[in-house]
Amino acid sequence: MVWRVPSPAEQGFVLPLAITGAMVLLLSSLSMQALVLQAHRAQAAMQARAQRDDQFSSAAQYWASQLQGPMACLRQAPSSDWTTQATALECPPDLDPQAAQQLEVAGATVRLLSWQPQEIGGVLHLALSGSRVQRQFRLGRFGIQELG
Repeated sequence: MVWRVPSPAEQGFVLPLAITGAMVLLLSSLSMQALVLQAHRAQAAMQARAQRDDQFSSAAQYWASQLQGPMACLRQAPSSDWTTQATALECPPDLDPQAAQQLEVAGATVRLLSWQPQEIGGVLHLALSGSRVQRQFRLGRFGIQELG
């Protein structure tokens, strides 16, 4: 039996076509996977930002309630004077202004950087421990408002 070599015109085209089709499918699936991972990363960043904003808002609400309740004696003085003037401001002897300047909110510590009283209310300057993120809130006649 003699084997004859087929001419180039007689050779098959199915194998190269199958390989090309497989490569197109592989590349398109990799593109889809990259899009899904990018969308997941963007969603996680938005969720982290929303959680951080919520932590700041909760801390501002807490300090607003404290400045109208147990810490009302400190409301008229800036926070830089709290430790030196706590007795002059007629605060209860068990009130510790230093301890009140940190708050645990949803697993993160929010620090009170400063309180600046104003004619009506004042401005809270807050920072999230372990990061450089800070926010300011105005306490006024109509509640708490975040300052840009």
